[in-house]
Amino acid sequence: MNYIEWAEEYINDAEKIKKVIDKYYKLLKDGETTNEENINSVIASYRYIYYDLINTAKMLKARAKENADAA
Repeated sequence: MNYIEWAEEYINDAEKIKKVIDKYYKLLKDGETTNEENINSVIASYRYIYYDLINTAKMLKARAKENADAA
């Protein structure tokens, strides 16, 4: 199992989620929505996913380092 490649996939997915978050922030900033509470809830959900992906990538990179050090 290649932890580095796996971590990079998680980072790429996080970047995709970040673009979605930015889109919703833009909706709020430009005033293009009437339901700010709903948009903020959506942003919070996506941020949770984003940080979960980033933290998982960090964990995988740490495992790759541990495996390299053990070898």
